[in-house]
Amino acid sequence: MELGAELERRFANVRTAMAARELDALVVSGSEYTGFEGSVTYLSGFQIVHRYAYVVVPSDGDPLIVFPSEARYVGEHGTAALEQVFVDRPGAYIAGRALLPINWDKNHL
Repeated sequence: MELGAELERRFANVRTAMAARELDALVVSGSEYTGFEGSVTYLSGFQIVHRYAYVVVPSDGDPLIVFPSEARYVGEHGTAALEQVFVDRPGAYIAGRALLPINWDKNHL
């Protein structure tokens, strides 16, 4: 099965559930330390091997995966089928992005 097509199917299902709850975006977090890395892999193709990551699925637009800056050199980032963002403070980055009037449009970062 081709990962891109499978991820699109998964995103369509997630967005249907989001619409039913009137959500603008969904943030899915995963950490190898806590054992919740499967949710990130399911929505991105990336397997966490150290640290943590967040998959952001907007109701409209392209999903992305957000990593702490130090994770740039850990793991096989080529397996992630999404845009990857590396920032010092992932939570602050995601919160700031959510507060923008244009929200998740990557052309206005």
